[in-house]
Amino acid sequence: MPSSQPLLDPQQVSRLGHLELVARQVVEGFLRGLHRSPFKGSSVEFAEYRPYVPGDEVARLDWRAYGKTDRLYLKEYEDETNLRTMLMVDASKSMAFGSLETSKFRYASCLAASLGLLMIHQLDAVGLITFSDGIGRLVPPKGSMVHFQGLLRELEKVAPAGETRLGSVLQKAAEAIRRRGLVVLLSDLFSEARDLLHGLARLKAQGSEVLVFQIVDPMEREFPFSHWIHFRDAENPGLRLKVDARWVREVYLKNLNEHLERLRQGCHSMSIDYQLVDTRTPFDTALANYLATRRKRGLG
Repeated sequence: MPSSQPLLDPQQVSRLGHLELVARQVVEGFLRGLHRSPFKGSSVEFAEYRPYVPGDEVARLDWRAYGKTDRLYLKEYEDETNLRTMLMVDASKSMAFGSLETSKFRYASCLAASLGLLMIHQLDAVGLITFSDGIGRLVPPKGSMVHFQGLLRELEKVAPAGETRLGSVLQKAAEAIRRRGLVVLLSDLFSEARDLLHGLARLKAQGSEVLVFQIVDPMEREFPFSHWIHFRDAENPGLRLKVDARWVREVYLKNLNEHLERLRQGCHSMSIDYQLVDTRTPFDTALANYLATRRKRGLG
């Protein structure tokens, strides 16, 4: 695996503000020399122009457009991208939780932005779905930088709200994603495992490759409490419970680990790549996991 800059701490990177700046910071210098699209034929349908970026093939420049605008552009074609990718980001209220500086939603957004920029540099088309109890924003995949910047602006408008109904959302996403490609799900997956796996199976059945990032907070993963404490349901603020953490910790961790293992095994049985990360996981590591997945699938 090619090396990147020193591992990027999510707490530091997330302070950069705008998602495009975050994505560029993460991707800059990371895994250069990736493959270009194999689809070079002239029979594909012309879709749009995109600005030239260093490293693009000079032979693909449109000199007529340069003569008119004094700017360098390349032609994009509908079938020219290696992959059509839909980034699905969980925007339910539980994703707003964060015991550290970075919430689960902020981490998911930064990771989605970084993955998206990496895909754009590989000439992949990138789209976005945000969701909670239903699909919120839906941006169809395209492969231009201008489109990607608009996608990030849409993601920055989102504030976590609502309950998680991931099973039904995945069913609706399968209906909305009409062409085969890659679906990257970024969520805490705090939903009924049976419904969730059924929804993932629907995506697989239509021919999509699926990559799942389960994003959790370290406090959720470790339950570092040893005294009486008040808990409030993030998605139902009216539901409160006072417990002695010493007595419930063992049961909580048992139930959590059973849930995680059921999801891991369920994804494995469907050849879905599953990654459990907490919000301390450096973004470099998450990107490396994505690239390892592509290579395993023969996509990279």
